[in-house]
Amino acid sequence: MDTNVVIVGAGPAGLAVGACLRRAGVDFLMLEKAAEVAPAWRRHYRRLHLHTVKSFSSLPFVPFPSDHPRYVPREKVVAYLDAYAERFELRPRFGVTVDSIRRDKDGFRVETGSDALTARHVVVASGNNAEPIVPSFP
Repeated sequence: MDTNVVIVGAGPAGLAVGACLRRAGVDFLMLEKAAEVAPAWRRHYRRLHLHTVKSFSSLPFVPFPSDHPRYVPREKVVAYLDAYAERFELRPRFGVTVDSIRRDKDGFRVETGSDALTARHVVVASGNNAEPIVPSFP
């Protein structure tokens, strides 16, 4: 077994799961196909703001700073997510695309373009902008 948990995606959900696992002392690997955390937030248009108030939008353990506006702008969200990853020492493997996830007798086999990992659990946090892969059923 390579790790207890594989987290697929380093956006807000993947970072939140990673922080919770780090706090709980659970080993994990985080895989991200982009070159940095929160790639979807970085691609959004410049004037974007959160559509929810900051008190409902922060990640576990770290509220948005009190001096941030109620509806946090994109660039401050990106800075917050970068700082969050640093604070919890989240070190995703960047540039890694997951090609398949298969259940085996001990957990899961996660195949990437260059590697195969085994884990007891997998968290898919690829976001709503990810290209879906729909399995074929007989």
